[in-house]
Amino acid sequence: MFALATTLVLTMMLFHLFHHNERVIRDETLMIEMQQSARVVAAQIADEIRMAGQGVPIYAASQDSAKTECIAVILGTSTNSRIDFRAGLSNAEVAVIGAPPIDLTLNVQRTLSVSDGSVFSTVLGTSTPIGRFVYVWGPTSNSTWAWVRAELISVGSTSLTIRGRQSSNMETAIIFTRLPAIALEEAVSLYLTGSSIRRAMAADMTNPASPLWSAASEIGKNFTSLNFTYYDKYNNVVAPTTLANRNAIARIDIQLTVQTPSVLTNGTQPGYSLAMRTTPRNLALHSAN
Repeated sequence: MFALATTLVLTMMLFHLFHHNERVIRDETLMIEMQQSARVVAAQIADEIRMAGQGVPIYAASQDSAKTECIAVILGTSTNSRIDFRAGLSNAEVAVIGAPPIDLTLNVQRTLSVSDGSVFSTVLGTSTPIGRFVYVWGPTSNSTWAWVRAELISVGSTSLTIRGRQSSNMETAIIFTRLPAIALEEAVSLYLTGSSIRRAMAADMTNPASPLWSAASEIGKNFTSLNFTYYDKYNNVVAPTTLANRNAIARIDIQLTVQTPSVLTNGTQPGYSLAMRTTPRNLALHSAN
């Protein structure tokens, strides 16, 4: 009986020891997963924001007499908890071929010969897109640069059919004295909904100030906050509520907080905060003009 009791006590002690170690390992795993999730999501958001403005004709726009919503990098739907911005993530860009000059007139359909139109159909998944736009920009007379934001009507293997909607200084006709480049207009939205950080791409840019977004994909879960702080080149905080303010943005700070997916052994559900600073090159150039 004494040996049986001793064995029982030792067995219970070992069970409690293993159970305690299991809970410790579980808690440590949850903490590591939480911190790793914060780092991965923060890095992805920062990388995407660093590309803000890629493909938008900033150099040409610097010669406009007035700023316009059509080429604003940070969109008007951005807030402190959501950022919407233009970024050419697909690098869908081609050169116009043929003999200059190339003239484009607003609201008039025009077919341009390009080096490889399949770049656009591959990215868009169709040769007849709806609500998608491109930027056409290049040198004009008097050594100036100009841009045209054009609706993409159809895509051929060596051609693009477009209809100009907006242009530099809203001129009716733009004449490119040398062959321009054409880049696909793209926009990205990053935001927190519930406990999920989600990412969406613009599906329709007919209204450049407020795109229609595709179904969003989840890039992180168990988050409790996501905040963006916008700064101008003088390190002053600016609110993205006006076009002038958004054009002045040169830096964006990101702060997010995530918590463990479940309660720890001690009954708590701790959180982990992470902050990152991003300085998109194209935004810095834009704010300098």
